[in-house]
Amino acid sequence: MSEWLRQQQGKRYEGLAFTFCKAAFLMLLFGPWALLVVSGLAVLYYLLAAWKGVKEWRCWAKPPWVVLFWLGIFAWQLYCVLHHRPLW
Repeated sequence: MSEWLRQQQGKRYEGLAFTFCKAAFLMLLFGPWALLVVSGLAVLYYLLAAWKGVKEWRCWAKPPWVVLFWLGIFAWQLYCVLHHRPLW
């Protein structure tokens, strides 16, 4: 394996590690409301990105499905909070 390929693979691993680091930090901050908060922020920022003209998204689902999925999760979590049900 060439040095360049090794570096590229290392950058991919670091990108994944950074993603999980961000998720863990948000869960640490928001505790039991983490899914409610991050799903709401995902919807907000995906809508803002679409409004600004971004066409290429790096998510597992493509627009509008990713927004609808996270909006559903947000609505479910909000329902659980408002009706004093366990969040998960």
